[in-house]
Amino acid sequence: MKLEKQDMDKIVVIVAARYFSQQGWKWVDVKNDASAISKAYDELKEQYDKYPYMSRDWYVSNSANKHIHMCEKWDELEELMGFLRDYGQYFDFLVKDERKSFCIASADGILGPEEKNAMAAARKLKYNVFVFRVEVPGSIGFELMQIGGGL
Repeated sequence: MKLEKQDMDKIVVIVAARYFSQQGWKWVDVKNDASAISKAYDELKEQYDKYPYMSRDWYVSNSANKHIHMCEKWDELEELMGFLRDYGQYFDFLVKDERKSFCIASADGILGPEEKNAMAAARKLKYNVFVFRVEVPGSIGFELMQIGGGL
């Protein structure tokens, strides 16, 4: 069976996520969880607005959703939100081992000018950037093992 491009892209994302987990890295699927990051930001802003006697940095570093945004300080979270708003669509993962990185998962490793521009913008903000390339075959074999039913 011939695989479609979107099938190959899903396989690459699965392999990358498995790799990050096996390394013990924290990671967030930016394409699917960007709204969760935004929601965490909004909740922290709301908490601070209601109870401003604690610093914004305190709310960020003690956030129950810290595993989603991976930030320690308010300025860092605001910078992340701005970056995701402008360039988030070009990245697949936000990853943290010793430092935060953005990752593009790719079946062919070929980057367009928009992705290259997004990578340059990430580097200016001191984010590490990498491309996770997986060789996915153009077709995959299968076998139908059991067929049941009928009259």
